[in-house]
Amino acid sequence: MVFPFLALAIPVLHSSGAWIASTAAGGYVAGTLSSTWIGALVLGNKALFSGIGLISAAGIFGAAGGIGASVAGGVGATLTAVGLGGVASYLGIAPVTTFLGLTPFGWAIAGAGTVLAATLGYYFTRKTMWRLNEERQKGGLEPITISQIIREVRLLEVQSMKDILQRLSKERDDVQISANGDEAIVNGQAFSIGKLKYVVNDDASEEIVFITKTGRRQRVLLVKPAGMNPASTS
Repeated sequence: MVFPFLALAIPVLHSSGAWIASTAAGGYVAGTLSSTWIGALVLGNKALFSGIGLISAAGIFGAAGGIGASVAGGVGATLTAVGLGGVASYLGIAPVTTFLGLTPFGWAIAGAGTVLAATLGYYFTRKTMWRLNEERQKGGLEPITISQIIREVRLLEVQSMKDILQRLSKERDDVQISANGDEAIVNGQAFSIGKLKYVVNDDASEEIVFITKTGRRQRVLLVKPAGMNPASTS
């Protein structure tokens, strides 16, 4: 799967000490400041990572600060009331539009590591990886490979989904987390958290879906109905 004319953004150290994505042509990319290197990489290249099925809105939210930021910010509104986009907008960590357009074309191949590595290898060329690791070294980080990038993005997505589900389990009675933290129990049915994705639809509705082996999505939970504008909560 190839995305033509897609310019990669590389995380660089910001004067604040955080990481921010940057392109050779345009400099810093707005809205990509993150406390972690992988967070800045994901925010700067969300079209690529979502297009090949590695992240959903959950991973974007986690990269931007996620539940930790909402707790630190003292946000009292529930996800069910304002949604993921509403919480992010309220905190100022990301506009609602950040979560739109994450079309899951690649969810069918997300589990195939060789396909993902080949697709990313098309963009993360040897020259790009050299530049990327040069900036990592400036920040005191070890060099990284494409396979390690895939693993870190997956971990970010799963951890972000776990954080969201934990918050939902405190807001509503139909969501629970298994004792080992690997499964979500929704309406009595268990789902592997690694197979769940968070979707923000164009009609402003938000849902958690289960991804089948063929890449089809099945709604597991409607988090926020359509017609509620999260921007109005800020």
